[in-house]
Amino acid sequence: MTDPAAPRFPTWLGIAQGAVLYALYKSHRDTLWPPEWGWLFNAVLLSALLLPFVAYWGQGVLSRTASYRLLLGVGALVFGLGAYQGGMVFPLPDATRPQLAPAATFFGLSLLSFMLVPLVSGWARGKPDAVLGGWDYPRLFEHAWRNAVITLQAGALTCLFWGVLTLGAQLFHLIGVEWPKRTIGESWFAIPVTTLSIALGLRSGLRRAAFTVTLRNHWLTLTVWLLPVASLIGSAFVFTSLAGVGKLFERGLSAFFLLWFAAFWITFFNSAFQDGRIEPALNRILRRVLPVTALALLAVAALAAWALGLRILQHGLTPDRIWGVLAAAVALAYGTGYALSLRTGAGARWMPGIAPANIVATLVMSAGIVLLLSPALDANRLATNNQMARLESGRVPADDFDVGALAQQERSGHDALTALMQQRGADGKPEKLALRAEDALNIAGRYRDRGLNQSDKQVADLSERIDSYPAGRPIPPGFADFLEQDVKKWESWQRAGSCFALDQVRLRCMILMVDLDRDGQDEVVLWKTPDEFQPEAFAQSQGQWKRVGHLIAGDRGASDSLRAELATGAYAAQPLHWDALRVGKTRFQVVESIE
Repeated sequence: MTDPAAPRFPTWLGIAQGAVLYALYKSHRDTLWPPEWGWLFNAVLLSALLLPFVAYWGQGVLSRTASYRLLLGVGALVFGLGAYQGGMVFPLPDATRPQLAPAATFFGLSLLSFMLVPLVSGWARGKPDAVLGGWDYPRLFEHAWRNAVITLQAGALTCLFWGVLTLGAQLFHLIGVEWPKRTIGESWFAIPVTTLSIALGLRSGLRRAAFTVTLRNHWLTLTVWLLPVASLIGSAFVFTSLAGVGKLFERGLSAFFLLWFAAFWITFFNSAFQDGRIEPALNRILRRVLPVTALALLAVAALAAWALGLRILQHGLTPDRIWGVLAAAVALAYGTGYALSLRTGAGARWMPGIAPANIVATLVMSAGIVLLLSPALDANRLATNNQMARLESGRVPADDFDVGALAQQERSGHDALTALMQQRGADGKPEKLALRAEDALNIAGRYRDRGLNQSDKQVADLSERIDSYPAGRPIPPGFADFLEQDVKKWESWQRAGSCFALDQVRLRCMILMVDLDRDGQDEVVLWKTPDEFQPEAFAQSQGQWKRVGHLIAGDRGASDSLRAELATGAYAAQPLHWDALRVGKTRFQVVESIE
């Protein structure tokens, strides 16, 4: 039944959001937005994605003045952090369009925007039973769950809507009418229609508040019975672990799985607690026993933090581990608050520590997201500085240093790799680490967003893109001409992804001249990209070059820069220890793994 008191919902906002997102998409696709203004592009994109949802989520729970203030505050936060992260993306000198901010930025700001609405709407300083002196927890709980349920409902309805459109277009396709199928595939149609569908789905949920509450209560009632199960498993794990912590860490304790288990356990505690005004739907014995298991939850969070700390001490910081530290801090806040419920007297309500712990954990999470996405504690910068400090101090040998990890750390990693590229040996030649850093830079640029329309047009002179080894040896006579004709026969996607494509200006091919069949003549091994692990082999017979096969790497993780190994002479032809096996017309070759 529709709630007549429901506020008027701004459905037009869905159309406006779709129009702005389409304009951004088209300007990005058609390279209308200069790449040096990528910071502004990301700021506008994140604002267009998230601010309409803040307006939706604030409907009916905030006054008009409070809604405007929240929109201005969240808008400034999203725009500022989006601009900073957009300006710190991995720079590509040959980029033709802005690079998108990392996925952590989109996810983190989405979560932050969602949490801020109930934190603001639940604020009730001066109320006698306010939690932590400032929040009406039942109201906060109601608004947070309402917004979560209507958002999931809107997403489900939008998926069903697109399912109906796709099936309808396919029906018309069966009778030869193609315009419906073409239309729903066009971005000018798909983007605004999707945002409008989401807005209508949210409106439907808001106008049927009773159904939303019923759906929420049904879900909480179903999941509350998972709390005893999770508590039994978690408590048994903690008791078993404490009996042999040394063996536990010898086998490798994963903070990732511990934190995910703690997240589910916390969710089930909240399914039982709900807004704290009623006793959970559990029998009397479970209501007395389950609060004690909060100590085990705290122990699981502490083990996760310990495992993460050991990993950081052994291998240093990465952006993922830094975000993991935030997750561990949030889990510890939950576990500590829930465990403090044991201090309450017998006449108090069930686990009163849950409400303040939830608010503290939400505040910690919100503050952590803002700090790690801002210049104050930029996760990529922290990780890069830590890894470089470990290298400079000698804790990590140069040959073991992970240059590929730096390539994933946006501008901070790019600047560190650029500095490593400048390293020269006593003879003035680039050191092996410098070559590895250069390859990491080039490969990272290749796999990032270089454009939606990569060209497969090849360069006029293929030899300009080839590095030959042993260093100093020229390309064999006739091979470049043969290769030019061979490249023309490749599939379009093969040319577009190789170093011979006109727009792949930073990629280099490599050829190695080495005798592979012990006949006294060198074959040519060609790597079309710096990270190819199935290079092709060519041989000359009666003055003509031909392809004789390809090589298969036995261990793809053995080297992050084949060029650095070739440049330093770290290669040799080795006779095969294993014979080939022929079964019918199929030939099997043993590829030895490197232990």
